[in-house]
Formats: sequence, C-alpha cells, structure tokens
Amino acid sequence: MPDLTPDLMPNLMINSMIDLRSDTITKPTPAMRQAMAIAEVGDDVFGDDPTVNALEQYTAELLGKEAAVYMPSGTMTNQVALRLHTEPGDEIILESEAHIYYYEGGAPAALSGVMCRLVKGDKGVFSAADLQKVLRPSDPHFPKTRLVCLENTHNRSGGRVFPLAEIEAIAHLCQAHDLKLHLDGARFWNACIATGVSEAEYAKPFDTVSVCFSKGLGAPVGSALVGSAAQMQRARRFRKMFGGGMRQAGIIAAGALYAVQHQRSRLQQDHTNAQILAKGCSKW
Repeated sequence: MPDLTPDLMPNLMINSMIDLRSDTITKPTPAMRQAMAIAEVGDDVFGDDPTVNALEQYTAELLGKEAAVYMPSGTMTNQVALRLHTEPGDEIILESEAHIYYYEGGAPAALSGVMCRLVKGDKGVFSAADLQKVLRPSDPHFPKTRLVCLENTHNRSGGRVFPLAEIEAIAHLCQAHDLKLHLDGARFWNACIATGVSEAEYAKPFDTVSVCFSKGLGAPVGSALVGSAAQMQRARRFRKMFGGGMRQAGIIAAGALYAVQHQRSRLQQDHTNAQILAKGCSKW
C-alpha cells in the first residue's frame, strides 16, 4: 500500500464513509423493513391491495390532487404521463438537459411517438418568456404541441430548485395555449424542504406530477404519478401497457408509505450535511 500524504487522507476518509454516486444509494431503516414485513397485501392490478391504495391516497392528498398511481420507477411515471397527455406525432417541450430527454432511453419516441422540443435553461430553469419563443403557430406543417415538462429539482444542474413564481407564470402561459403541464418531481420533496413551500402549493400549477420514494426518502422501490381521477384511470391503462402492473405490491408500497410519512423531514438533515461537505471540499 502506498504512503498516504495528509492531503490524500480526507479523500480516503470520505470515500470510505459516504457513497456520493446518487441519492438512490439508500437502504431501508429497521422500522421501514418491519412495516414491509407486516404489510397487508392484495392484487394491485385488480385494485385490491390495501397498502398500495393507502400509499396512493396519502400521496394524492399530500399533493392536493384527486388520485395517484404507484409504479416501479420515476422513468415509468414520467413516460406514462407523456403517453397520457399526447398522441403519436405530437410535440413536448422540455429543458435541454431534462431527465426525461437525457436519461430515459429515448422513451418519448419509443413509447409515445412524440418529438422533443428543447429550451435552453439557466441551470435547468427556463422562463415563461423562453417558453413563449418556442411555441409553434397552428400549421399543418408543424407537430401539435401538447405538453410542457418541468423538472424540480433539476438533476443535471446539481439539484437546482425551480422557483414557484416562474412555474406559475409558465402554467398561466400553458393554460392560455391549451397545453398540459407535467412535473418530473423525482426530487420534489427536496424542493419543498429547501423552499418551505408545501407539497400541495408546489404541485397546484401542474396537471400531473411524478414523485419518487426511492431517492432521499430511502424506500427501496417506486414512484407515483398524481393528477385528476380521470387522468389516473387512464394512466393505469398505460402502466399496464408499459409492463408496470404489479400484484402483491403492498410489500414494497409499505416501504414507500413509511418513507413519505416518516422520512420527509429528515431531508433537512441531508441538506445541512451536504452544505457542510461542500464547505469542507471547497477548502481542499
């Protein structure tokens, strides 16, 4: 083993204690494991898994929406939302480095047959004025724009929070042009903790919102799509079509339900620790 200089020791210590690849590198707590072990289950495809139903109801109420659908991943909730709001040949508008465009395997084209029109943001955030510039006129030469997608917080911009005031301005423009608005909220909980804005207030401008339980909240599996009851009924069809129908899913839903009920407030500790780490790294 080579000699370790004092300058290398801090890096060695951090690498041995903290895995910083992603906030998905989490493991269930003993209490979460216990909740999963005793979860009451049914067949979720038939809608009779009581734990899944409880998770969906709790999440929908928390975000101020009518209904929710539990799915295996955030990629699936995003892609079901795209299919829900569009038809093949339509166009969606996203920030140029959005997760939906960048990290979801070309699914918008493969699963929904839609084109992606990109807006260059400022560290993941664009304005209503930026959106206005890329809206197409009604013309048979152009694809029909149906959907705008935002991301909060923004993955490739280091967790940039999308300001609520800008979201509301974008939502107003979408309403004026008969466009639907979807949120990729993989780190939605972090945005709420960082800003002090409630989940319902942050979700209000959106037609649909995807939220993740398996990132900072520490659940082993799953995300949910929330929206109106009619939208979520349609979303269940596309979940099944995309292979996301699950049977005795209450076992994993129990971990997600425990996470959203008990772990959200702990994100503030994560944020504090991240700031401490950033300050320490800046001195090396």
